[in-house]
Amino acid sequence: MIDSIREAVEKSTGCLVEAEPITNRRGVQVWRVTVAGGPDAEPGQRLVVKIVTSAGCGPALAPRREISVLRAIARQTLCAQAPLIDGDGFTVAPWFEGPSTWGVFEAARSSRVVGAAERRDMRDAGARFCRAVAELHRLGWVHADLQAAHCIHTAAGARLIDFANAQGPRPLPETELNGAFAGGMTHVEAPELAALLAVGRPAVPTYASDVYALAASLWTAATGHWPLDYSAAGVGLQSATPAELRAAIGTGVLPLDRHGTGWPELLDALTPALDPQPRNRPVAAQLAERLDAL
Repeated sequence: MIDSIREAVEKSTGCLVEAEPITNRRGVQVWRVTVAGGPDAEPGQRLVVKIVTSAGCGPALAPRREISVLRAIARQTLCAQAPLIDGDGFTVAPWFEGPSTWGVFEAARSSRVVGAAERRDMRDAGARFCRAVAELHRLGWVHADLQAAHCIHTAAGARLIDFANAQGPRPLPETELNGAFAGGMTHVEAPELAALLAVGRPAVPTYASDVYALAASLWTAATGHWPLDYSAAGVGLQSATPAELRAAIGTGVLPLDRHGTGWPELLDALTPALDPQPRNRPVAAQLAERLDAL
């Protein structure tokens, strides 16, 4: 970690007892740190520090936007999310301990026989993911970047992360952070969003598009492959550009890819949430109930 950034972080958190690099992509470094304690952090607390390494708009603004979103949600819930720090070229937020939904579903993607207890644990984790999204929607927010890696299963329950794309009931107070939605992970985008983004038109994430991404994320976590069968449209997964993928997704006619699944009942429960028509999809709480019934 750059010494000047470390010193700036430590003014709020105390000395960094540990600092481990997690990712470094799209102009943002992510570090997991353990702190000695300071004005904005408890001794021994684990935090995530995101450091912007490329100037300009787009991804470089994502960490700041996420902090602003988390502050807005915290004000609505009256639940402190401290520390939430928007520093000079870096941000600090809580680190959640536990496996992601992707990690929980590893057994479903394995080639070995999965027992009833493991399936029950995965089913329950999927339902918790759904209910975390339902609670976010209840507060008037759309996550707009749901992925299996963006739900962490802690001892206190499921926690959503990576809110840089989230859209709320009102603009963020920082005007420069209210840019147009540019899309999330292409393969789990709802068709109604993909069709617009493919041709450069503005798209507005909704509760229904979140539910599509939620189900698509669970499908991918359970099978190890994307939910749609691109080969049916002659789209080469490795060679297609994001715009070409979105154009195919946006048609709403690609069939679901059930190849190689060992848990068809789960895919059956997720299928209604992957309906190309937003009005036909269940809400997140209803999807949780479908998983509970497995």
